[in-house]
Amino acid sequence: MTEKFSERWEGNLGGIKGSIRPIKPLKRQVNVAVRQIERQINRINGYIEYYTRRDKELSEKILQAYEKHDEARAKIFANELAEIRKHKNLLMASKMSLDKAALRLRTIYEYGNFMSVVCSAREVVQNVRSSISDLIPGIRPELSQIESLLNDIILNTREKASINLNLGVESEEAEKILEEAAMVAESKIKVKLPDSPKDSSERAHR
Repeated sequence: MTEKFSERWEGNLGGIKGSIRPIKPLKRQVNVAVRQIERQINRINGYIEYYTRRDKELSEKILQAYEKHDEARAKIFANELAEIRKHKNLLMASKMSLDKAALRLRTIYEYGNFMSVVCSAREVVQNVRSSISDLIPGIRPELSQIESLLNDIILNTREKASINLNLGVESEEAEKILEEAAMVAESKIKVKLPDSPKDSSERAHR
């Protein structure tokens, strides 16, 4: 980390310049963004758990309907289950994207190319907001707030033209750490789904 960036990162800009125009430490701003992202991840987790429970309930109802030879009712449940799974998969993908964005923001000090990481995180938040805002009430303005915070960090940083923000391309070791963390995160949220209604139907008629 360059000396100038270290001053900007920690907020230790001394001398007359520091006293006349105090600046917010980039580290503090990034930490705020990470905490806000993590709050949204927790919200998404709650919905994933709900959809997982609903998935199991509907799967059981489909089997019960077939046992009673009520194919019309089974079809209704199957359509609802298909929608539930679609929403759940979207939420799981969004959660993984936010997880990775938060991880990269947390590792800026050691490994990151600052502007690349922050811009990437902002793009992730934008994409997640457009993808799941209709599924989780109230999440749109909170994600917009995170996006605005990241945008402010980018704009304020670019104004400091005298500061070299490029910490270099992430090392191979850093990329390996990020990839391993993403794999762990993915394995933790994967839920073994029950057989599809079609498979259950085939077994019931055998």
